[in-house]
Amino acid sequence: MMNKYILNFEQIKKEDVNAAGGKGANLGEMTGASIPVPKGYVVLSSAYDAFMDYNKIDVNQIDSAKGIREAIINGNIPAEIKDEIVKSYRELSSESNRVAVRSSATAEDLADASFAGQQETYLNVVGEEELLEKIKECFASLWGERAVSYRKQSGYDKQKVALAVVVQSMVESESSGVMFTKDPAGDVNNLHINASYGLGEAVVSGIVSPDEYIVDREGNIVKKFLGSKEIEIIYSKENGLASGKDPYVSHGTVKVDVDEKRRSSFVLDDDMIKALVLEGLKIENHYGKPMDIEWAIREGKIYILQARCITTLSKETKTFTEEDFANYPKVRPAKGSMRENVLFNLEKTPTPYYPLDHDFGGFIGMQKEVLFNEIGILFGDSMYPIDDDGVSMQSSNKVKITKNVFQIPKYLKMLKDSSENIKLADKSLKECNELFDKEKNAKKESVEEIGHSLKRMHDLIGKTAYDRFLYALFPNFLVSGKVTKILKKTDSNLNSYDILEGLEYVTADINREMASLSKKIRQDTNKCNYVLNHSYIEICEEYPDLNDAFDAFLARFGSKSDFNCYCFISKTWREDPDRFINTLRPMLKSDEDKVPGLEEGLRKYGTIMDKVKSTVSDKKYLKFEENVNALRHYHYVREASQYLWESEFEFCRKLLMDLSGLLNVSYNDLLFLFDKELYEVCQNGELGNYSEIIERRKNKRAFAEAYWNKCMEDALATEDGSINGIGASVGQASGKVCIIKSPEEFGKLSQGDILVCTYTDPEWTPLFTLAAGVVVDTGGTLSHAAIVAREYNIPAVLATGDATKKLKDGDNVLVDGSSGKVMII
Repeated sequence: MMNKYILNFEQIKKEDVNAAGGKGANLGEMTGASIPVPKGYVVLSSAYDAFMDYNKIDVNQIDSAKGIREAIINGNIPAEIKDEIVKSYRELSSESNRVAVRSSATAEDLADASFAGQQETYLNVVGEEELLEKIKECFASLWGERAVSYRKQSGYDKQKVALAVVVQSMVESESSGVMFTKDPAGDVNNLHINASYGLGEAVVSGIVSPDEYIVDREGNIVKKFLGSKEIEIIYSKENGLASGKDPYVSHGTVKVDVDEKRRSSFVLDDDMIKALVLEGLKIENHYGKPMDIEWAIREGKIYILQARCITTLSKETKTFTEEDFANYPKVRPAKGSMRENVLFNLEKTPTPYYPLDHDFGGFIGMQKEVLFNEIGILFGDSMYPIDDDGVSMQSSNKVKITKNVFQIPKYLKMLKDSSENIKLADKSLKECNELFDKEKNAKKESVEEIGHSLKRMHDLIGKTAYDRFLYALFPNFLVSGKVTKILKKTDSNLNSYDILEGLEYVTADINREMASLSKKIRQDTNKCNYVLNHSYIEICEEYPDLNDAFDAFLARFGSKSDFNCYCFISKTWREDPDRFINTLRPMLKSDEDKVPGLEEGLRKYGTIMDKVKSTVSDKKYLKFEENVNALRHYHYVREASQYLWESEFEFCRKLLMDLSGLLNVSYNDLLFLFDKELYEVCQNGELGNYSEIIERRKNKRAFAEAYWNKCMEDALATEDGSINGIGASVGQASGKVCIIKSPEEFGKLSQGDILVCTYTDPEWTPLFTLAAGVVVDTGGTLSHAAIVAREYNIPAVLATGDATKKLKDGDNVLVDGSSGKVMII
């Protein structure tokens, strides 16, 4: 009788990922290709589904991952499934009753996700009862903290991921290890082999320093390094005798010391290395891709325990020279206002656009071009030129005047009408939000429907940005100058951003809410330390009250993203909640509450207004008050529209992820298409000839990044080693340099450090509660860092160009926000 829930390796192919999981599908594929895989079978994902149905476990109705795990462990395996498992085990145990039980997720080891290590493995399992328990524990491991967190970050939701279980004869290996047929770090010409004594768990888990061999594709050793190999993992003499609660040692195995003689010897001889290379290249040739292979050796015979495509292969390392850049425009050093303009734009776009992001994310900035064209100012090569290979270039800044220049008086009159602009800005925001809500609810089940939705979203992004510039940002520029002029006469240290105190807008609301959260968390020392040292998932599991608080916060502000001018490479706090935790931590480390509350902000605002009122005539004050009200509303619109397009971008990423699944094409590959090419793919329902175009642009990406960086370095080159920029927030501060490259490094910053970074955006705001001063490579007087530094009353020097290269962690510096200088002291 044919099994319903079990397939032997011989019956499985690599296409059977949905049924057998990534690990099971690969083991079946290799068995069919005559690769020496230990015998085994797979408990199919349909058994997991049947188990969940039988025990009435609905993951959507259980509050936590921990609750799901407990329900699974306490559940019963249906008799039909149990009978098949036991029958197959008896057939397998006729040769050896020791088996390895490994989880095999249906989203595991796919081309765009490396799920290795996210579920469980149990070695040296003996007996039917223990086998059944370990299968349940594998089912439960799908809902472990690491696995849930990884799936969320990688875009695999719980509805799309199930679990199969591999049951495989154990190999009591004398030596074992890992082999990469191409090195993920960039060495694509040689194979890299790690080897140690005993079971492979020691190498895979990283608890031993193995021997390392770099070998060419004929099996000749290029280099080899002797590892210390202090311990090995072997079977325990009694099943179940493991090394206490050692997290690196599986049930049924034990760690033992390796004697000095074996430690000082290489594990593999030349002949065995050549044999391993032959097996590795056979597997690579079969799959047509570089492979990550786990192997074992017993009595001179090689066994392949697992193989998966290398998902983190770096681009081939190449140093580009002037000759490589010869056919691309050269960039001259930018000076004065041009330098400030370059650095302001670089803050928004620190890396070159992918083609699709150029047409979506870059579409925001392009709306300024549209408006300039309407008043007769035509940029010769656009603000964001990009060629057909996907190589972005700096704008030449060549400008042509057209007959539309006669429209300037009309536009100036319109921009000065604050009352009408505010009315139109509010109307546009309402319309854009309504259109966005409508789009989110539209039917999008087919590739063609997703294409139409992406096109409508592209147009909506354009409208959101165009109206923002026309009705808020450009009018704001005119009014800001008038307000600043009056403020400077009242107090030379004031400017137009000081009158934003006490204003309710999205970034300020986020900061106030996060300050309130951190204050509550700091009241409990244990809770505070836990949040400082654990992941979002772990925190929510440990503290249900924080889970509720975080859920409420992310429901309001979860669409805040890291790069707000990139559509498809950004991530929001909702998509990656650990980024939210990284942003919260600096506030937890701060020894004071620097974020002013709403009432305190309103008091400061009132004080400034009273000060102005006492120094100007009633008539001037009325006009000043009118301009201030307009300025505050323009800023509200500026922030609300930016958060709206971040939400729009988040939705576009979801659409592209869905499209990726339907087309069976990597999400990242789709980034190499321009928007009209993507729409054509959606219309046709397949990539067609665009596969070749994608590969061409992928091969050019390393050059695109190198050329972008060279353009930046050339534009920002200085003649000496001084660090000069724009004084964006007045005052002086000294302290130790802390260079932060990304949100993942937020935890490095300590109270009183000088924050030095390439760029900032609203996600970085909490760092300003810790920093004594700020130095940024990019930005300008109107950028995020300038506004926040002034709000927190700390000095800031922006647009330095290369402070992150000239300074290093621990340098003592003086930041002079008045002169725009940074000095090492």
